[in-house]
Order: sequence, then structure tokens, then C-alpha cells
Amino acid sequence: MSLQSPEFKYITQECLREWKSSNPSFRLPDPVPMNRFLYELCWAMIRGELPFPKCRAALDSVVFKEEQGREEMGSVLADIIAHLALDLTISGDHRIRLVKMAKSLVESSFVPARLLQERCEEEFLWEAELSKAKAQDLKTKEVRVNTRLLYRQTKFNLLREESEGYAKLVTLLYQGGLDSINRNTSRVTISIIKVCCWIFRKQIK
Repeated sequence: MSLQSPEFKYITQECLREWKSSNPSFRLPDPVPMNRFLYELCWAMIRGELPFPKCRAALDSVVFKEEQGREEMGSVLADIIAHLALDLTISGDHRIRLVKMAKSLVESSFVPARLLQERCEEEFLWEAELSKAKAQDLKTKEVRVNTRLLYRQTKFNLLREESEGYAKLVTLLYQGGLDSINRNTSRVTISIIKVCCWIFRKQIK
């Protein structure tokens, strides 16, 4: 499903004009929600309505409703880029500007490169020159790591395992039946188990 360019609610033609002219005194009159504003700002750059270097002027002119730091803003921008990068039906010009925007935001220190490397697909990272490895090589490495994490088995040498102590412990726990165990016998049983465990450890050593 193709992503549609949103209808701008906070970024107006006046805003775009003032940002392009680098007017340092221009400010948005009211605080705006960060997520929505950043989403519109990214689309303004993708559509070619705002040059990438003017992103700083736009961010300097706005006050967000949420009291968030620069790290949170970078995280939101990384999420937006990763979300837009998943749309393979986006037009060629928009795709090219999206890649250039990602590179520009990283170079301007608005978005840490590691966040994009964590959240974006391999193909996009290769296009944006954020990964030295090719997309296919990254996918192969990812498959190997996931296989190692999910399907690696811990093997035991059963010939070297000491099973006698565990067998005695299980027998002791079920001796006399579960219904006959009360609070007093439970304390006695626990004490015996502790002694058995201590003896068992001594035998292993």
C-alpha cells in the first residue's frame, strides 16, 4: 500500500517561505505536537518544497508541546524515515529525496546513524550509504545470527552426569505421598534436602 502525502496542518506556505529566506526572527505562534510536525517537515523535504539545509531553521522556529530532548526528536525522525523507507511504491523522485534527507539529517547530527541502522531495511541503508556492507551480505549475516540465537542447542554429555543424587531427591520429595505433607514435615523435608544437596556437591568435587 502506497503512503499518501499528508495534508499539512502546521507547516504553511508562509512557514516554508520564511524558512527558505532564513529569517532568524520567524517563530511559529503556538506550540505544536512534535510527532505530527516532524512528519510534515519530512514530507515537505521529500516533496522538494523545503531544501534539506533549511531543516535547522524550521526546527529553531518551533516549540513543541511535549518537553522532549534532542535525543527523543532524533528517535522520532528515525522512525519516520524507517516508516517511509518501507514504501517501495513511492515515486522515484521522492525516493531519491528520502535517501538524501536521511543522509542530511545524519550529517547535521539531528539523527544518530545507529538509530537508522537499527530500524531501517538493508536496502535503504545501502542506498543512504549508512552501511559499508551490501544489502544481500547484511541479510545473510542477519540470518546466521538469528539461527545461532534461536536454534543453537546446549549439548550435555550424559555419561558424565551424576544422576543418583537427583533420583534420591525426587524419591524423598514424594515419599509418603503429597497429601501427608504438612507444615512441620515440610520444614523437616527441606532440611534433609539441604543436607543432601551439600553432600551431593561434595561428591561432585
